[in-house]
Amino acid sequence: MRSRAARAIGAALLAVTVTLAPLLGAAPTAVAATDTAQANLDYWWSAYGIDAAHDAGLTGKGVKVAILEQQINPDLPIFEGRSLRVSDKPVCAEDPPVATTDANPSSRHGTTMTALIIGNGEGADGIRGIAPDADVTFYGYGSGNCTPDIEEQISPFGYGVKLAVDGGAKIIFTSIGGTAQEGDGPAIAYAIARGAVVISASDNPDSTSDSVGFSPLTDQGTINGVVSAAAIDRNADLQKTDAGDPYVIPQTTVVAGGVRFPSVGRDGDWTTSGTASGSSYASPTVAGMLTLAAQKFPDATGNQLVQALISTTNGQQHEPARTEDGYGYGAAWLPTLLVSDPTALPDENPLMGESAGKTTGYPTSEQIEAAKAGGFVVAVESPRPRSFNEDGDASAAGSDMSAVIGWVVGGVAVLLVIAVIVTLVIVITIRRRKAGEGTHS
Repeated sequence: MRSRAARAIGAALLAVTVTLAPLLGAAPTAVAATDTAQANLDYWWSAYGIDAAHDAGLTGKGVKVAILEQQINPDLPIFEGRSLRVSDKPVCAEDPPVATTDANPSSRHGTTMTALIIGNGEGADGIRGIAPDADVTFYGYGSGNCTPDIEEQISPFGYGVKLAVDGGAKIIFTSIGGTAQEGDGPAIAYAIARGAVVISASDNPDSTSDSVGFSPLTDQGTINGVVSAAAIDRNADLQKTDAGDPYVIPQTTVVAGGVRFPSVGRDGDWTTSGTASGSSYASPTVAGMLTLAAQKFPDATGNQLVQALISTTNGQQHEPARTEDGYGYGAAWLPTLLVSDPTALPDENPLMGESAGKTTGYPTSEQIEAAKAGGFVVAVESPRPRSFNEDGDASAAGSDMSAVIGWVVGGVAVLLVIAVIVTLVIVITIRRRKAGEGTHS
């Protein structure tokens, strides 16, 4: 029996299909066996009403989006006329190549995820971006080992988030899975404090999926404040395990289309297209929706955008209600997201604590408050927290503290010198008196 969440999403999809029947030609509960990856992408494009959003002028213009991936080929025709920049500040100390013309798994994956945001439809894959006019910066880990180029204990994901926030990104997403690390808490707190949204793809059921393999119960989606996106097919079903069972990620925030989608290129060849499935596709889909919402409601904070995301799922506006059957708060839904004014919602992140599926305990609310006051604060518990401003230098607060310490140390040194001089004067005076007494005896 399908879960209540799946039935609700299926009902929303069915309603959309009835409305768009002349365009789609098939109900989501009876997908034709001959359907292609491109047909799947076109189906979700129509279900999400993306053309209608674009016609209304919502194309992501003016919104900064950061993509955390491994590699990309930014010179492909699919990016012509788009605002795409590969960050010149490396995430990794090894400074591996990020922009490459080599069609390998890392570059094809990063290129495909970027195309889902700003692709122009050129090429065999035909991928069009949800937010074609967004201002995109790509932060790459390279295809090999990556040691974050920072002294702090932080993962490439965490450091990428920090760099993205420094670059002014409003929407930050990754489709590269990884294990949650406590050292990333300050980076996520920094993003939340600066009004950004962080989205991460959840785990996939097998090692052939788009995401790097990791434990589904300890992935980045368990971090407080992070939107965890999982994939569903046109029947509103989750991905399946080898045994044919639904692959349930309990910490899922929302689900989105991501099964049998086209990919840019094949190994060694950029001119053809492959087919892939995975939460990798759900992450940029959700990020694209939030980008359009951020354009329409420029005064909305990242917290408010997340509030709107989880209260407009399944094609309805409602009080957020979460399940642990792998659907989270439901299916992200662009049409209802765009009619819900997030500025009327609380400016607090709703994805904090176990009730939201978060199990790591970080970042804490104290870390977020510290980040609001001092930027990227590494250690809240320290009496003198080390803070960094947007350039990664010591913050003004840190500089002021250093100045105070310098004055104190200097003052103590002066007092010691005075004490030594006074002591010498006293000793010399006493000796002279004794010498004088000896002479007159």
